[in-house]
Amino acid sequence: MDIVPKIEEFIERARVARLATANSESKPHLVPVVFVFDGNYFFIPVDEKRKKTVKPEKLKRVRNINENPNVALLIDEYSEDWTKLAFVMIQGKASIADKTQENMQLQEAYKKLTSKYPQYQKIGLGKVCIVIKPEKVTTWRNT
Repeated sequence: MDIVPKIEEFIERARVARLATANSESKPHLVPVVFVFDGNYFFIPVDEKRKKTVKPEKLKRVRNINENPNVALLIDEYSEDWTKLAFVMIQGKASIADKTQENMQLQEAYKKLTSKYPQYQKIGLGKVCIVIKPEKVTTWRNT
């Protein structure tokens, strides 16, 4: 799915997004995430920040994706000046990738994540990454 350059610029500027997943019973789960976009896929690391559970496969978002790959990623821009409000919502299919697999695309995504978020020079990126293939992109801007 092609994303027009103007929307891609908006996506590239964003520092955080919200990832919505749902389990097999369609119960939603929403978390803030960091991400990169390579023009085709979104990559969301399951990094080594402190979490209640240590194993990535135990995280609710990962369990949900394994049960139901349908996800939404919301990237928004808020301003007290409501004429500047905007968002991009990406709906697609998610999968779980492992850094230990020989995957050049994933290795490039990890390089982009480290470049975009210098915090990853101190906090490990982890071995697991959520990969989203966009199927539908919805945009809105209050102009």
